Amino acid sequence: MLTQDLITSFIIQSKECKLRDIGRFKVVTTSAAVDIANKKVTPPVTEIIFSGREEKISDGLVKYVADIKNIPVAEALDELKKWCAASKDKLKDGEEILLMPLGVLKKGTSGTTFVQSKNKIEFFEPVAAERVIHINSEHAVLVGDRETTSSAMNQYYQEEESAEKSNSWKIFAIIFLAIGLFLLFLHFYGNSFSLSTIGNQHKIIPATAPNTYTNQ
Repeated sequence: MLTQDLITSFIIQSKECKLRDIGRFKVVTTSAAVDIANKKVTPPVTEIIFSGREEKISDGLVKYVADIKNIPVAEALDELKKWCAASKDKLKDGEEILLMPLGVLKKGTSGTTFVQSKNKIEFFEPVAAERVIHINSEHAVLVGDRETTSSAMNQYYQEEESAEKSNSWKIFAIIFLAIGLFLLFLHFYGNSFSLSTIGNQHKIIPATAPNTYTNQ
């Protein structure tokens, strides 16, 4: 197996690799995300971060090459040093180093750069997902540092709402009572207190019935 292919395989498996005079590779994977608007779950996304300066070769890579080729570690290290030196010269001459399917190494204006392949190998695809609401289903919820259930919280909020409505009626009743007491105060303030002042002050004079017959 070619050294170049082993390097690519190691980068994919270890997520990080250092190559002397070439650079450092680091594979970063973002977690899956929920796309509520489009009703789907997007898969994890893999991105390769490349740094163009490196003075060492990963110890893990040396051991990996030695194990795969069944050669001593010193011989594997020597092969990797030769590959790094040859690749450095190719990059200076404007050639590209293919690390497929990851991407391409090439010489840029600021030094060696890595261009990630547009045809990425995706192990997962977006999955359709739609939120399901179960009516009256009970599930655990965390309130502060205390765990309770959704039904208990619903009952709590219903009791709070009922208490608020009850308190509202009590407030209105107190307001009407205060208004009534104030009106009574004004009434007795202008009139001396007696039973006669409480009732209607208008006198009613009964009308005299006309004679329905004449004396003979």
